[in-house]
Amino acid sequence: MSTEVALPIPTALQPFAEQARDYAKLARASNTRRAYASDMRAFEEWCAARGLLALPAAPAAVLSYLIDHVTTLKVSTLQRRLAAIREAHAAIGHRLDTSSPAFRDAWTGIRRAHAAPAAKKRPLMTPDLRKVLALLPNTLTGLRDRALILVGFGAALRRSELAGIELAACAGNWLEERPDGLVVHIGRSKTDQGAAGVEIGIPYGSNPDTCPVRNFRAWVQASGLKEGPAFRPINRHGQIGAAAITDHAVARILQRAVVAHALAEGHTPEEATRIAAAYAGHSLRSGLATSAAVNDAPGHAIQRQLRHKRFDTTSGYIRSGQLFKQNPAGMAGL
Repeated sequence: MSTEVALPIPTALQPFAEQARDYAKLARASNTRRAYASDMRAFEEWCAARGLLALPAAPAAVLSYLIDHVTTLKVSTLQRRLAAIREAHAAIGHRLDTSSPAFRDAWTGIRRAHAAPAAKKRPLMTPDLRKVLALLPNTLTGLRDRALILVGFGAALRRSELAGIELAACAGNWLEERPDGLVVHIGRSKTDQGAAGVEIGIPYGSNPDTCPVRNFRAWVQASGLKEGPAFRPINRHGQIGAAAITDHAVARILQRAVVAHALAEGHTPEEATRIAAAYAGHSLRSGLATSAAVNDAPGHAIQRQLRHKRFDTTSGYIRSGQLFKQNPAGMAGL
């Protein structure tokens, strides 16, 4: 067990220490903070049921907790829970020692025995995007959904970024209309927690029906919105809410459109629901990247639009989009 002792903070520095704790909480994204808090509660409940101390916990207790959940939780979830437990210990000035050979080897064995590829949602490719959009009604909700899907696709936005877009300049994410198209200003993102900011261009599309610029302008004109959130809830009476839609609503809107298309193609409601479940908010971002790769867009341009810091991340989308291009099996004379 660690022998580190937290030194008392002088009274004069106490207000700054409290502010430091508040700033430290902002070091991680809000979703990560919520996940870590939930993970720590689960560990505390497990320890309480066994009469064990959760904070500070013995390394053996942490390892036993991981082993007890290898058949019910994914390795990626266990990895996050271990990180949450470590961080909770660090917050009280206690270093959880997981560096012993016994702990390290057991954890390596868990990952080797139970790791599995992450289940990825399907990208919404351009041909399918056209079919899905064609069935959206020319109602206020249909106009919003069409604009939302096309802006999310064209700018390769994460669902939280798309949901939070504003119509006027602000410190967060906002959208600007220019003669050559739309510019999405991202004030802070998953890979830019320092809020350096970035601009993403969305040019006019060659087809008016699927042009992000024209469809976004049609939505703004029909809604009468001039400032505040660009995409808002609409009730069954056609009344537009004041707040922004949630990031989860982005996925629901896309899945609802996919269900409508699947039903139109003759699938049963159960089949349509299962088909739609393969898509999520990320399907717009991955759909743009993969569709661009299919059409031979330069890798560096795809990386720039997705704002990936490493090309390794982008190359996964490019490989998916070019599986059958210049494929040796197709050039072997079979």
